[in-house]
Amino acid sequence: MLSLERQEEILEILNKNKSVTVEELAAELFVSGATIRRDLRAMEKQGLIKRSHGGAMPFKSSAEESAFAIREQENTAAKRTIANLAVKLIKNGDSVFLDSSSTTGLTIPMLNNFKYLSVTTTGLRNALLLSQTNNIKIYIAGGQIQNHSNSIIGTDTMDYISRIHADVCLVSCSGLDINSGFTESSIEQAKLKQQMRKNSTKMAVLCDSTKLGKTFLCTDFHFEDIDYFITEKTPPIEYVEKIAQTKCKLITPENTNF
Repeated sequence: MLSLERQEEILEILNKNKSVTVEELAAELFVSGATIRRDLRAMEKQGLIKRSHGGAMPFKSSAEESAFAIREQENTAAKRTIANLAVKLIKNGDSVFLDSSSTTGLTIPMLNNFKYLSVTTTGLRNALLLSQTNNIKIYIAGGQIQNHSNSIIGTDTMDYISRIHADVCLVSCSGLDINSGFTESSIEQAKLKQQMRKNSTKMAVLCDSTKLGKTFLCTDFHFEDIDYFITEKTPPIEYVEKIAQTKCKLITPENTNF
């Protein structure tokens, strides 16, 4: 088992049991105590867990996604600016992927301005918002409902997404680091977004500036993997220079180079 897969297993065990010892994790995952301790140190540095004497407990603020109701209220002005930019990628008749994020959810009211759209989402809340629109064919992927996030994940979700092609894919992320790229706290979420990328003609990652400099468990994409990075203001120069080395286009209110 790879270290990232093992760390995801550790998170799942912690979310079920709230606390666990090194010995219990070693027995559960068939590895040495030294290996578990290395994993726990790495996970604590990422803010995924809090180590305790002889074990660990989940650090809720980053081990799982924030509750959707909370995320909806965070950085709303920035997210709305980003959403207004993102819908410029869409045209009448397009097929669109939306993930479960609150940022992509803010694009949904604006989709009423288009005709003959088909929208597929992996978010319960976003599907409900879509149901209030007109003239849109709405599809929701099946699978496991992820607690605290309104996300649908799992192998059934992957199978469903793999059978659909989209003209435009809009997703968000948990963090963005100049070296690690766009990251998530969930391996399953990352794999799902990568499948959306594979099945899309063009993809945009919507990310507000508060997420810059943060790294979570698993990488979704690097700049060279996507077509557009949309944010509410020009990021620091090192990000601008990094993006300029790739085919990715930086989209901000000051730079709408679609």
